[in-house]
Amino acid sequence: MDDIELLIEGFNQFRAEYQQDKHSDYNALVEGSNPPNILMIACCDSRVDPAIITNSKAGDLVVVRNIANIVPPYDENKQSYCETSAAIEFATCYQEVEHIIVMGHSRCGGIRSLLTRLIDQTETDLALHTWTNILKDVAEDTLRSMPGAELDDQECACSRAALAVSLKNLRSYPSVKRLLDRQLLDIRAWYFNLSQGKLEAYNPDTNQFFDLC
Repeated sequence: MDDIELLIEGFNQFRAEYQQDKHSDYNALVEGSNPPNILMIACCDSRVDPAIITNSKAGDLVVVRNIANIVPPYDENKQSYCETSAAIEFATCYQEVEHIIVMGHSRCGGIRSLLTRLIDQTETDLALHTWTNILKDVAEDTLRSMPGAELDDQECACSRAALAVSLKNLRSYPSVKRLLDRQLLDIRAWYFNLSQGKLEAYNPDTNQFFDLC
């Protein structure tokens, strides 16, 4: 059975488990129920599906996935980074989520591509590089503060530092700020350490990470 056939077989299993029972929780979601209270902004990396690693069910999360789980700065002219920005505005304006979690992770290929480009001093017009340049300053800071370190270590440090940037950018969205000011929204950053199997949380007051579990 090839990769595509596996996907189709997986859908058949999903349909049998979730959709054929007219009284199932999934069918209740299809008919319309309370929207999810959590927006998760995560990476495209296939190893860090936020629904899988949090054991969430269908309907529990609004999920936005992009390269390196970046929250771009708010652009009032709506000229750049519209896809992720639109998802943030949808979740806060139309669904009024109560929590936003930016989920970073170790061994991030998007962060690695940015660091490698800076180390090699190469410039291209690839969309990947335009996107990851949002984190160019923090990547340069990482390289300056960790000269001679292994790229894997620089990558993990930069991934953690990037979460602070994303939280700062998240606060620049008017819809997010409005909900924060009314104490109707909680925003936070988590970091999934793949090799250690740990989930860490970022404390913006101390600029430190601590183990959640």
